[in-house]
Amino acid sequence: MYRLGRFAHDHRWAVIAAWVVAAAGLRLATPDWRSVARDSDVGELPAYTTTARGLKLNAAAFPNDTSNSQLVFVLAREDRPLTAEDRAVGLRLARRLEELPDVPLVGPVWTEQTPVIGDMLSSPAGKAVEVVARLSNDFMAVDNVRLRRTALRLLAAAQAEAPAGLQIGVTGSAAIGGDLLAAMSESLRATEFTTIAAVALALALIYRSPWLIVVPLGAIAVATIVSIDLLALLAQWSELRGSGAWPEFRVYSTTRIFIVVLLFGAGTDFCLFLIARFRELRSEGASQREGIVESVGRVGHALAASAGTTIAGLSMMVFAEFGKFAYSGPAIAIALAIALAVCLTLAPALLATPIGRRLYERPRRLPGTGQSMKAAPQQRPRAGGRCWNWVADVVTARPGLVLAASLAAAAPLAWQGVGAPVTYDIFSELPPDAPSKRGAELLLRHLPPGEIGPLTLLVRLPGEDFASDGGRRLIRELSKRLFDLKGVDKVRSLYRPTGEPPGAVSLFSSQGWISLAAAGSPLAEETFVSQATGGEVTRLTIVLAHGPFSAEAVATADQIAGTLRSLQTREASPWRKATFEMLGVTAGIRDLERITSIDGRRIQLLVTIAVYLVILVLLRRPLVCGYLIATVVLNYYVTLGLVNLALGALHGDDYAGLDWKAPIFLFVILVAVGQDYNILLATRVAEEQRRLGPLAGVHRGLTATGGIITSCGVIMAATFGSMTSGSLPEMAEMGGALALGILLDTFIVRPILAPAFLALMARRHAGAGGA
Repeated sequence: MYRLGRFAHDHRWAVIAAWVVAAAGLRLATPDWRSVARDSDVGELPAYTTTARGLKLNAAAFPNDTSNSQLVFVLAREDRPLTAEDRAVGLRLARRLEELPDVPLVGPVWTEQTPVIGDMLSSPAGKAVEVVARLSNDFMAVDNVRLRRTALRLLAAAQAEAPAGLQIGVTGSAAIGGDLLAAMSESLRATEFTTIAAVALALALIYRSPWLIVVPLGAIAVATIVSIDLLALLAQWSELRGSGAWPEFRVYSTTRIFIVVLLFGAGTDFCLFLIARFRELRSEGASQREGIVESVGRVGHALAASAGTTIAGLSMMVFAEFGKFAYSGPAIAIALAIALAVCLTLAPALLATPIGRRLYERPRRLPGTGQSMKAAPQQRPRAGGRCWNWVADVVTARPGLVLAASLAAAAPLAWQGVGAPVTYDIFSELPPDAPSKRGAELLLRHLPPGEIGPLTLLVRLPGEDFASDGGRRLIRELSKRLFDLKGVDKVRSLYRPTGEPPGAVSLFSSQGWISLAAAGSPLAEETFVSQATGGEVTRLTIVLAHGPFSAEAVATADQIAGTLRSLQTREASPWRKATFEMLGVTAGIRDLERITSIDGRRIQLLVTIAVYLVILVLLRRPLVCGYLIATVVLNYYVTLGLVNLALGALHGDDYAGLDWKAPIFLFVILVAVGQDYNILLATRVAEEQRRLGPLAGVHRGLTATGGIITSCGVIMAATFGSMTSGSLPEMAEMGGALALGILLDTFIVRPILAPAFLALMARRHAGAGGA
């Protein structure tokens, strides 16, 4: 580290030029982040899930009908049935949609005139009708943002020519995914701007020096540009290279948000610790060169260890099975490693320029002595100022009492956090003004909510031809069983293509004849029975009674899966050799819930072990390291408990829980970043204990680092708080939770829980030494 400090000072202009050239070169050579980012959730599930297997089977069995999402246009009147003029608007809308060359349609657009399908698209009272476009895109495909704009243009054109009183909306899984991605993009822009503004404002308020803004912001801006562009380049290279000997690399929109926030937070912290030690050394009379070399030499290893805990924690996410976790963690870790390199090279190089001289003005000399006023014994203030001296006095005087009181206050909140619920209801995360949300509300007033995204059941039975009489009887039996399940609204199959419940329609009525004709039509057979497999595969479309993103829909999917398992295991059952796979939004969320629950437990264990090993290598005190890990884990559960209580009070009965991604990212960041501050405190305490003794070293370490760590914590919390500036509720919740957790760590864990334990250890050591 000393050699690195000397190199940064002596070759400062070369170092600065190298980083500037690297940033400029990458910016010129790198593709736009959005062109390489992925945002599919279902597409990131492992291959063994039912959704992944279902996608594969569907592509093989129905190669000409592989829809993965839907755009649903809803035309409705509240006061009376639709007129012929109203219905003509929907037909024109469908034709315009089919004429667009850049819409990934799967087959023709469904309207009320589509054979077999048409009767399903009108409400029973005739007040609403759907126009359904089946798409090959996954519902969270990045391309759905473009399709969203196309759909809104078509919607505006249709509304302009519609008769008075006709309401038109757009929804469906593709529209919902497009709205989510658009909100995420807007949140990213808002977060980037707010993050930079928050860091600049915090630095200005804390230090009131423009030069203390220039060095950290300049260094971290370079680190952010290099990181984002390098990761985008790696993602493009991985995509062009395809599968091979090298590991695949992916990036996501959420990856970029965390990179920006974490680099401006942690990177600024690293720079400020370096600058604080530089100013401290300069105040003791060191030259500019000596201050740079000594500051890098003394705090460089602590900064490396601090960053190392976060890098190690994030890297453990590679062991997740869900792709977004497995790729995002290492990507953010790479960005943080680049930020560390910038802080240990570019930041010292900037301090070696005339900017560094402006960060410290030499104090006036005492008249007639030639001695610095700051250095004069009678003028020297106690280290750390009155506030931190008072905190240190209280903590070191009665560490046992302080520790017991703090843990007693934290325990009930932590218990609340242990049982904090999470939600996978993506629809509830949409902004209130999202077009797909308004369209869904219009649809729900006239049609079942499950129409937004029906569930598809694929059935494969080797040796069976489902188009035969025997196969049709099996489909009838299966359809009736599914109809009987609570939460199932309709089952469309070769038995009942229009989805009426068994016995609901008389065969002697006109509707009965229509239903019978539909079941016997070639189009129904082509739709529901696979020709590519010789009839061995059939599919059923299940319309659920609840919205496809809801917990109730997932529970119904669980019931369906249980029913299918019972059919496979029943003695003499014709389904014993059958394979059942589910597709659709609900099936994807069900798999997502199961996989991420397993990933969450695995990541928490691995992150805890990795961070513990890093600080153990640094401090070499197993008991202290174990305690420090326990404090940040406690802080995680306390934060979850507080956030759960606050959101529950804010939303009342509508609160279903935190977004499912929040607890995992919250754990990794709070445990890893929180440990950063503990490391910076513990290393300074160890340094001072060697000089002043056990208890005095704890006191001096707390007072010397109190101000700078608190400043860093406030800045870090401000950067995470910037995530609340976007329109996406899930990002706002996550940002608020992270900011709260960092503040708790800054003002409770690091100044109270950690030093109280260190003081207890110091007292025991002193007692043993005295004995």
